[in-house]
Amino acid sequence: MDALRLKGVGYAYSDGTKALDRVDLTIGSGERVSLVGPNGAGKSTLLHILDSLYIPTEGELEVAGIQVNKKTAPQATMRAGLLFQDPDDQIFMPRVWDDVAFGPINMQLDEQEVRRRVDRSLALAGVSEYAERVPHHLSFGEKKRVAIAGLLAMDPEIYLLDEPTANLDPASRRALVNVLRSLDKSIVLATHDLTVAFELTTRVIVLKRTVLYDGDFRGLMARPDILAEANLELPSIPRLMAEWKARSGLDFEVPTTMDEALDLLDREFDRRG
Repeated sequence: MDALRLKGVGYAYSDGTKALDRVDLTIGSGERVSLVGPNGAGKSTLLHILDSLYIPTEGELEVAGIQVNKKTAPQATMRAGLLFQDPDDQIFMPRVWDDVAFGPINMQLDEQEVRRRVDRSLALAGVSEYAERVPHHLSFGEKKRVAIAGLLAMDPEIYLLDEPTANLDPASRRALVNVLRSLDKSIVLATHDLTVAFELTTRVIVLKRTVLYDGDFRGLMARPDILAEANLELPSIPRLMAEWKARSGLDFEVPTTMDEALDLLDREFDRRG
């Protein structure tokens, strides 16, 4: 069963502004997908639709086998978990521990399981030390990590992440990437950070109200027209290696990640002795 299926999905706000137009997508169970595009492209709107918080004004949406409409939306919402771009939209309890526990408690889990999930999620998100703190006294980046802990505690089938690494320091960003990499779940990651997208996913969807590109990263690297239209810049590693390829005259497939680049350099230096 596919995690998500969209057929001809469109969405218009109450003032008539059209945020999405004829979006066709199928995301398989366990698949990891990046959603990229310029500001105002509809990425956040699409994530809200995938979480069944917004009902499409056009087309059909299926979440984990559930055909979404106003009646079935609450059931579909339980299958997916959305990390909002702004953590202040997600955090509301007086204590961090209570905020992370809110979801599991409302899932009617027993006290022991709630405590296990909360403690584990706080540790994974690197915020165990904040358990007794007031969330709104934390920095933006710290709030983002608390919101991520709350999502991890609910353990949904589908993770919908809106700019999860925004405003995180490098160490926190790396820790989050490692957590997300360990999840055996379907993930849709909306981000401006193509480095994170390259690390965590193998499929990229370029959105600008409609789908401009849907494929792998190497295919996107070969489409400068799409990159320009979506105001996207490739991460430093692919740009560096593409420049080295041009200057050296060597023939190789440009790496997309640091690990791939290091493997290529090791092979080249071994070849040269």
